[in-house]
Amino acid sequence: MPRARPPRVRFTRVSAAFRAGVLGGLLGCCLPSARAEVGRIVPDVAALARQAMLTLPPPPTWNTARTAEVWTVDDVNAEFAKITDTPPRVNFLRPSLLRPDHGQLVDFKGWFRSLEKPLKIRFVDQLWDCDNYASCFVAFADLLAMKAGDVRGSFCIGWATVNYRNRFAGVRAGTAHAVVVVGTSKGLFIIEPQDGTMVALRDFPNRHTIEEVNF
Repeated sequence: MPRARPPRVRFTRVSAAFRAGVLGGLLGCCLPSARAEVGRIVPDVAALARQAMLTLPPPPTWNTARTAEVWTVDDVNAEFAKITDTPPRVNFLRPSLLRPDHGQLVDFKGWFRSLEKPLKIRFVDQLWDCDNYASCFVAFADLLAMKAGDVRGSFCIGWATVNYRNRFAGVRAGTAHAVVVVGTSKGLFIIEPQDGTMVALRDFPNRHTIEEVNF
């Protein structure tokens, strides 16, 4: 699956119809297919009526009884400051974030990868590319926690824009790229959602050129 892209990241919105389909899949319902148009995904109602139901692999159990450490945004900024030469700007909607158990996050990452085949997720330049992969990963994590009834807070899972000075997980140097940033019980990690590569932030070769993180 191609993952390299031009040096400019173009961020697009995922339609309400697609988000509804994602939620339906997590809740055990069907996920309808959609007809892609330039720059957006638009449902084809007539085609949807003819589609068979699609069953997704069951998501991993999200154990709300496990202890989860709460991080403030200041904690996140401090962690970036310890590991990177130029800490990125951190955007957030909530003042505190839950760091999930590391094992649970690894299980979730594997499940997300298992969705690619049944959902026919593939790289399409400027339509479904790196930022879409990363934001989809975050959305699925939030929906899984909601389905589990976890009310302790928002998970420390976000997506970041990075200038790649070094090749990583098949993405060439000299490009702008989007990846997933997660805070787990073992610290901050970077995930390439297109192939599942996961490394500690301190081992990410482009950690010093992360521009912005969105939680």
